[in-house]
Amino acid sequence: MSEEQATPDRFAAEAQITNVQSLKAFAHPLRMRILEYLSDHEEATSTTLAKHLGESTGQTSYHLRQLARYGFVKEVEGKGTARERWWRSGGLNIPAAEVQTLARQTPLMQTLAEQQAHTRTEKMLQFTRRIAQEAPEWVEASANSTVVATLTAQEMLALREEVWDVLDKHTDAAKARRNAGETAGRRRARIHFDAFPLALDEDEHPEEQ
Repeated sequence: MSEEQATPDRFAAEAQITNVQSLKAFAHPLRMRILEYLSDHEEATSTTLAKHLGESTGQTSYHLRQLARYGFVKEVEGKGTARERWWRSGGLNIPAAEVQTLARQTPLMQTLAEQQAHTRTEKMLQFTRRIAQEAPEWVEASANSTVVATLTAQEMLALREEVWDVLDKHTDAAKARRNAGETAGRRRARIHFDAFPLALDEDEHPEEQ
């Protein structure tokens, strides 16, 4: 979840969740699974999704259309046929200014946040379960670390922006090299980044500014 006001261009092309209606459209369990698959595999047809998610093509087609209404998925241009369309994720952003408002309006916001956290943990666990069989260079390149620091909100915001800049730099460069035909040795990789304040203890108070 990100604060687009601080970086107006970073999420300009992504679909926005700004009200309960769009939140409900996104938070359907099957639709979230569809988006998760597209995130990991980039593109898919309704048939492909049905096969991997254990659903009927009628169900996946219907939910793809609903997701497309809000821009959560987009048709891949120049690929597929009238009978079998290819879809990709349209990107998704919940502006930080809306996160707290939505959380106060509906418990669905909390449910969504918990589901996303669960998905992240499960993806990491899947990697650890197969780590003995992974190629050594990929194990060496992987990371799983936690850092706790004492920051102001402004300092954490600055840290977030800098990390996002680094992520954009490397992912944009990787995409350009891939589009140029440099495909050898490449795999899809997940990169998670979280930054949040810890809960205060009962006898703890924020330090004086």
